[in-house]
Amino acid sequence: MPFIIDTEHGILKKYFPQPGETEVTVPDGIRMIDKFAFAGCDNLYAVRIPEGLTNIGAGAFKNCKNLLFVKLPESLARIGIEAFSGCESLGEISIPEQVDTIHDLTFIACKNLRHAVLPKHMQKIGDKAFFGCTSLKKIRMPDTLHSLGVRAFCKCEKLTSVVIPEGVSLFGAYAFSDCAELHFALIPESVERIWTNVFPPNTVLHFSIKNQMFSVPFVSHSYSNHIVNAFCQPELPQNTEIIIRDFIRQNDSGSLERFLSCGFVTDQKIDEFIRFAIDNQKYESQVVLVDYKHKHIGYHTQNWEL
Repeated sequence: MPFIIDTEHGILKKYFPQPGETEVTVPDGIRMIDKFAFAGCDNLYAVRIPEGLTNIGAGAFKNCKNLLFVKLPESLARIGIEAFSGCESLGEISIPEQVDTIHDLTFIACKNLRHAVLPKHMQKIGDKAFFGCTSLKKIRMPDTLHSLGVRAFCKCEKLTSVVIPEGVSLFGAYAFSDCAELHFALIPESVERIWTNVFPPNTVLHFSIKNQMFSVPFVSHSYSNHIVNAFCQPELPQNTEIIIRDFIRQNDSGSLERFLSCGFVTDQKIDEFIRFAIDNQKYESQVVLVDYKHKHIGYHTQNWEL
């Protein structure tokens, strides 16, 4: 018999590879696959798990390098850390709806994982959960997600875009670093802070502020740190100044006009911004600033060089 089973508690303790066996079905009545039960079983190409199983232990399928297919039952509620780490051949996975957390390292180094379906009510993606999934092109994060761990999607080299759901407030460090093809990220208003190392250079970050969208290229780590935090906390005067000056430098009069309409600019600063636009020869931005002053703050005659 290829299994050691604790029949009293319904736990599959260990699987022993059999000569020529490439597919295996977990017996009925099993409620839990114990930690490392199938770890390192290179003979397996497919595993079928019956309904009724609720728990897959830590490292249960770790380093099953030829595992192509695994069917997870709808009864499953928990997947332990490193459960599928190093499953290099695994091409897709669908996580059942009762699972609310992808724990640390769950799919680390699943380099052929192209498609992962997450539950609609998932709340957390842990540290390095999808680290090194170099074939993953897209991931749809559920609206209920509120936590994204350190290096959660680091080195997902083919990931092209991400939409962060409303409700996420913080990112773990390096969450999307070394994602070479990531060029678009949508950041909701709920986000409070983003560190410079979360996204790779050249990602265009799109922020929602008061139901309006603004974009800023994530060009260099040292400079973008200030811009990112400015977008996340636009009500702070020092951050407002950073955003305004950046839009003026880019002469992005459209984004400048929409940001001004959010109402974060005070009358004490508007003349300073106008002078900054003039000094930098950003005349389209200058026109927007003068027009905003006239309409919303009160116009006082100055010798602006229009």
